[in-house]
Order: sequence, then structure tokens, then C-alpha cells
Amino acid sequence: MTKLLYFRLALNNLWKNRQTYLPFLLASTLLTFAMYSFLMITFNPGLAKVHGGIQFMTILTLGIVVIGLFTAIFLFYANSFLIKRRKKEMGLYSILGMEKKHIARVLFHELSLTWLLSMLLGLGLGILLGRLMFLLIRLAMRIDVPLVGSVSVTGLLGTLGLFALLFLLLILYNTVQVRSVDPITLLRGGQTGEREPKARWILAVLGVVCMGGGYWMAQMVQNPMAAIALFLVAVLLVIVGTYLLFLSGSIALLKILKRNRRYYYQPRHFVTVSGMLYRMKQNAAGLASIAILCTMAMITIGTTVALYNGSEKMLSEYYPSDMQITMSDAASQEAVATRNAELSAQSGVTVTDFYAFTGYEVVFAMDQGKVFSEDRLQYDNINAYGMLHDVLMMDEATYTQLEGETLNLAPNEIGIQTSAKDVEDEMILGDATYALRKIDRLKVTPCLSHGATINRTYLVLPDDALVSAIFDASGTAEADRQPVFTTQWNVLGEQAAQDRYYALVNDQTPEWDGHNLRVKASLRGEWYGMHGGFLFVGIFLGSIFLMGTALIIYFKQISEGYQDHDRFIILQKVGMSGDEVHATVRRQILLVFFLPLAVAVCHVAGSLHMMVLLLQLFGLMDVPYIALNTFISAFGVVALYGLFYHKTAKTYYRMVKF
Repeated sequence: MTKLLYFRLALNNLWKNRQTYLPFLLASTLLTFAMYSFLMITFNPGLAKVHGGIQFMTILTLGIVVIGLFTAIFLFYANSFLIKRRKKEMGLYSILGMEKKHIARVLFHELSLTWLLSMLLGLGLGILLGRLMFLLIRLAMRIDVPLVGSVSVTGLLGTLGLFALLFLLLILYNTVQVRSVDPITLLRGGQTGEREPKARWILAVLGVVCMGGGYWMAQMVQNPMAAIALFLVAVLLVIVGTYLLFLSGSIALLKILKRNRRYYYQPRHFVTVSGMLYRMKQNAAGLASIAILCTMAMITIGTTVALYNGSEKMLSEYYPSDMQITMSDAASQEAVATRNAELSAQSGVTVTDFYAFTGYEVVFAMDQGKVFSEDRLQYDNINAYGMLHDVLMMDEATYTQLEGETLNLAPNEIGIQTSAKDVEDEMILGDATYALRKIDRLKVTPCLSHGATINRTYLVLPDDALVSAIFDASGTAEADRQPVFTTQWNVLGEQAAQDRYYALVNDQTPEWDGHNLRVKASLRGEWYGMHGGFLFVGIFLGSIFLMGTALIIYFKQISEGYQDHDRFIILQKVGMSGDEVHATVRRQILLVFFLPLAVAVCHVAGSLHMMVLLLQLFGLMDVPYIALNTFISAFGVVALYGLFYHKTAKTYYRMVKF
């Protein structure tokens, strides 16, 4: 009977406090659905059998880690809010005769019921929408994913285990909270406010330094490899700086406004500044969290959308032709051309843009025009990776064959076309110096035997002697100085004819055996598998970050409403009109809830340069295109944020109604 009493009390408490518990239950349900969905997809045995499936599984694994960490942080944040709101109620239970262990038992039943409901709803939603999730994957990856059943046992067990552990930790935390305070403290807990915080100028300055350091680091990095090394450091600096500026910098700013008598001693400013200053320490952490979550949502969605939308463009950068094959001798090159003519006629396709040429490939480092071996490159400089060049060397006759025009290079002049930035006007090979004639673009992009790299460079040489000079300067071994015979072409025709052609190319071409053959159509599946995986995970994680943002805003609106209700009634009784009070309320919540959004937009703008460099690792070089996708996504997040604010503000206004 006693156990039933605790259960009934818990059930009654959940219903009476549904205004705060329903969002908590909703968040738990959606996080349960997200975790189950990721586990279900990751451990689907059919996923590993499709193009890009292995890469997608790796991306999903990272997503599982992010969701797990976010779930733990958010559940503890929301639970701490709920406990603070319930302290007065628990104190009343204690005054009426309930022992602390009985209160803890009621809280145990409340969290147990919440866990059970969130598991039933979240897992049920995951099972119900399982096939829809795979349909979205098919659309994103442009593949058919073999479905193995509609229920994932691994997903069920993993999700149940994770959330059982987290809710158990919440129960232990709540038990400690109840046992560590006296009944009077509990009874007054809901009314306990924050003391007016002091302006900690050292922390405020440290916040500015951290924020500035993160922004400076994001702007000064010059190449993608260095961006990888500095990305996490810059992110941590910006996060620390954001929290310090909200916690200390905002208080320092409010103190400055308070000292300005002309500004402060006006009814609307007095109420806004004093109210925000009184509780800013508590508010600042939540506002900083909102700013960080909005930033993460904008960047995650923006970069993955840009990456996916630019997939075809990047694929063409890596593989300029539909078919490309590199060989080690001219005889094989001629055999391939003959065999290709037969296969194209047999399958009914048309071969266009057919080019067969000879060149030399080399990898070297170049600093201020001086060419040296990559082995001598010192990686203690964060921009050292930007000195590496993947090079195809060709003579003027080959350039004319491909481009249809001549360069007429002087004996001491080298033509260069490169994706590298800030290339010098000269190249130093040992003791000799050569002028570089820069070529803006190539009409025909010659294929490299191993695809594109960060700095893809083409050199047009006036004589063969320079080939040996470059090999010598780069320290290339004799075995690696052989010419490379490359053939590339495009394929036109109906899809059925192309499918027949590619099947013949892959299975019935012994002349091509042992050579480096790359078929763009075959690689496209892996390409979209990887980028589609990024898009799926990016939008999913971005949605979770937005959900966290919405719920934090909601909890803060409720918290503000509870604390502001009596205060605004008092202000009206001492002479403020209803319109003045309404105006004060609007200004305060607009300032409090849109300040994090402004900070998030600044973070996105400050990180754009580093995001561009990171996306260049995937081959997306179009900076305006990346910026457009990122800021369109940011605009979408801003619109959703405004919707969240509008909906939650209604709750606040109802609570402070007077």
C-alpha cells in the first residue's frame, strides 16, 4: 500500500507539473528516437554492402557519440531546472511529516515513469519510422539500402541501456540533493534568488582574449591540413570565451550601464538593467548554451548542405573525365584506344573528349618558390602542409595537344596552373631560377593517376632537361621518374547503353588489366554515399541542437515567468502603468533571448574561413558557394529560433499576467 502511495503521488506530481515535465518528456522521447535510429542504421547488415556504406557507418558512429554526449548534458540541465522548481513542494512534504527517503522515493518513481514513457514513445516512434529513415538514406545516398527487418535488437538494447544509466544517475543526483538540505531550505528553494553578482573584470578580459584568440586562429590559418589541426583548439577557445563573456562580460556591461545615472534612472531602463543584473549569473550559462547550440546547428547544417549540393562539382574536380586510365608504356596506351573503340561500338555509346598524352608525375614541397623534397618539410609550422604540391609535368607539345594553343615559353620560363594560393613569380631549382608564367585555367583538365590533392599543380616545361632538374630538386628516386601514359575520355548515350559499356569495361578488357583504371560512374556511388551520409547526420544533429535550443528557451521562459510575476505586480502597484510594464517585459525578453542569436551569427561569420578550408579537403573549392549555403542555413535557423521565441513567449506572458 505504501509503495502504491508513492507511485500515486509521483503520478499526481507529474500531472500537476505537466507544464515543465512535458517538455522534459518530449526531449527524452526525441533523443531516444534519435539514438535508436542511429544505432538501427549503423548496425544494419545491408549497409556495408552498398557503395559508400562503410564511410557512412563511420560518420554514423561519430553521430552516436555526439548524440550520447548531448543527451547526457541536456538531461542533467533539464533535471536541475525541474528540481529547483520543485524544492518548495518537497519542503512542504517534509514539513507535513515525510522523511527525506520518502521524498527521494517519490522522485524515483517520477523519473522511472518518465524513463518508461520516453522509452515507449521514443522506441515506438523509431520502430514506426524505421523504413522512412531508410528511405531518407536512399534519397541522400542515391542507393538502394537492403532492409533487414524493421526492428533492430542492437538499437533497442543500446538505447535502453544508455537511457537507463543516465536516468539512474539522475535519480542518484536527486537523492543527494534531497538528503543534503534541510526542510526549511527546501521550502524556500523555489524562491531563493541569486545575489547580485560582482563584475569580475579579469574573467571578462579573459573571455575577450579567448574569443579573440579563437577568431584570430580561424582567420590566420591558410591551408586545410592546418585547419584540421587547429579546429578543435579554436572551437574550445570560442566556447570558453562565450561562457566567460556571458557570465562576466555581460555583468560588467550591466554594471557600466548602472553607473550611468542618466541612462539607469529611467523606469524602463531601471527595471530592465536591475532585473537582468540580479539574476545574470544563472541566466548567463543558459544564454551561452543557447548561443553555442545555435552556432553548432548553423555550421553543421550549412556545411553538410554545401558539401552535398557540391558533390557533382567536386566529383568532376577529382575525376575530370568519365573514364581515365594511366599506363606505363605507349604500346598499352594504343591497345586501350583500339579496344575502347570496339567496346563503345558494341555497347552503342559515343566517346567524346578523347585525349591520350604523356607526362611525368612528382610530389614536391615549394616555399617562396624554392622546390625541395617533401621529406625535408618541417611540420612544426601550421601552414607547412600548404607547401606540398601534387604535380603533373608536360612539354609544350602536350599542352598544345590538350589546349589547342601554344605558350611559346622562353628557355628560362615555366608555365604553371595550380590550385595553390599565393604562388611566387619564380621557381628555384637548386642554383637555377626560372620565371613562372601563370595560366588562369585549363580548357582540358589532365587526369592525375591518383586523383586530386589540396594543391594540384600542372607545369608546362620548355625542354626535357627541366624534368630532370625538378626530379633532382624534389629528391625523387630513379624508379619513380618514369613517364606516365594517360588516356581519358567521356561517354555519351542512353543509360542502358552506358550500363552495358561500363559492364564491358570492368569485366572484359584484358588489355587494361594491371593499369590504373578509374570509372567516374562507379565512383559516384561512393561519393554520394559519403556526402549523403554527412548530409543525413548533419541535418539530424542540427535538428537535435535546435530541439535543445527550443527547450532551453522554454525552460528559461518558465523560470523567468515564475521569478518576474510578483516583481512586475509590485512595480505596477508602486506607480508603473500597465503599458510601461508590458514594454519593460518585451524589452527584457527580447534582449535576453536574441542576444545569443546575434552571438551565434557572429560565430558563424568568424568560423567561415576555417569551414571553407575544411571543405576544401573534400574538394569543394567554391568559396561563394560555401558561404551562400552556410548563410541560407543560418537564416533558416534564425527563422526557427524566432518561432521558438514567439511560442514560448506566450507562456511567459501568461505567467507574468497581472
